[in-house]
Amino acid sequence: MSLLKITLSAYFFPIVAYFLATSFAYGQTYESKDIEKIAIDFISEQLPAPSQAEEQQQVSALPLDTRLPQRQCQRPLQVSSKSSPPFNRQVTVMVRCEDLESWVQFVHVKIETLLPVIVSTRMLDKGVLLTADDLTIEMRPKHFVRAANIDNMALLVGSKTKRRIQQGKPISMFQICMVCKGDNVTILASDGTLMIKTSGIALQDGNLGEQIRVKNARSGKTVLARVKDVDSVAVKI
Repeated sequence: MSLLKITLSAYFFPIVAYFLATSFAYGQTYESKDIEKIAIDFISEQLPAPSQAEEQQQVSALPLDTRLPQRQCQRPLQVSSKSSPPFNRQVTVMVRCEDLESWVQFVHVKIETLLPVIVSTRMLDKGVLLTADDLTIEMRPKHFVRAANIDNMALLVGSKTKRRIQQGKPISMFQICMVCKGDNVTILASDGTLMIKTSGIALQDGNLGEQIRVKNARSGKTVLARVKDVDSVAVKI
């Protein structure tokens, strides 16, 4: 064997052995759940902070085919996406192995912005006077939350249901009345400095800030008043 060949062999084989040893030292096995988590983490790290304090962001992956076998990779996985922040509600992430037996897996990642809403803890019939035990706060996807949904428990306790509400369903202003027709209410009359209280009877259903007709129990006169809370209305004098 020539001196040149001996010299090349002396340099070549240690280098190959080094890379092989490095690869096998790093080699990892990935299940579908591992690949899904890698894609979720990749997107989560790029999400901006929520625009509202009460918002939460939920990132999940559409489950990969359960028939996929475990896969190995002798190098760190490469993760990328053609999309960039701000993301749509669904993003495709590519997880790629670049060793000798290279493979690619696409993962569909779902991004949800959640908002707090009040939902019923049980089936509520029409005419039920709501208590704190009837209500709980849950986080729901923002695109399902309507403007009429309520997130303030204090507004609901003491209100009455106007229709049947199924268990676990968000409660909206259309389904309740804070002051209901026929309710005895306190009429608060104010000119900005002086406050007068008297009793009355609601002639209409109403919710916070809505104007309804109320009969003054003493004078018998009907006045227009704005709903203040579950048992009082306000008028200006």
